[in-house]
Amino acid sequence: MEARNETITAMFPPVNASFVGATWVDTNGYIELGGDGLLFSSTIDLSGWTMKDFTFGIVKTLTQDPGVYSSTAVSARTEVIEIISDIPISLAALTVIKDNLGASVPGMLGSAQDFMSILYGQYRLYVPNASLAAFPGFLQVIAGGSFGSKEPTASSELYCYRLIKCTGLAGDTLTAPASRIGMFGAMFQEGDLEYMMRLKRSYELQQLVN
Repeated sequence: MEARNETITAMFPPVNASFVGATWVDTNGYIELGGDGLLFSSTIDLSGWTMKDFTFGIVKTLTQDPGVYSSTAVSARTEVIEIISDIPISLAALTVIKDNLGASVPGMLGSAQDFMSILYGQYRLYVPNASLAAFPGFLQVIAGGSFGSKEPTASSELYCYRLIKCTGLAGDTLTAPASRIGMFGAMFQEGDLEYMMRLKRSYELQQLVN
């Protein structure tokens, strides 16, 4: 079995948003999601590997988001989640995920997403730290955790999402640093039966996307 160590990286730009009308408006490519949310999505092309019948297996993951989260919103409670999936997630489903933050994440019991298809994710909750008067609007992380199956995948694309949720009013601002997810693992060739079953499962799950 041929195998090669590989690192796959998902990149998300910083947030620089203002609350205009009834929604957040961002200057760095995020789109509004349900009034209180921002979404950035991208894909990672693995087709060069899958054309040669390679499977990617994740061994280790790393989330990086060095910088400052801040908001002038009155509540300023801010939730952040990054998701790496081997099947696409619809805008409608992403809205439900955003609305359920703090109670559930994709792939957990009761969610609409298949656990095996959610390769990795990271959730954090930020709240204001009013004791730091020199840094108005500073947000401090108080809770968080990772999730996902790290299941080997033969998908030709990985789907990467970053959701940020914060309730705002007209004139409020919201900023967040860029983030990166590194997935360290191996590209390897499975037996024909295992590879065909993996492809079949991926195809069947994609038919359920709405």
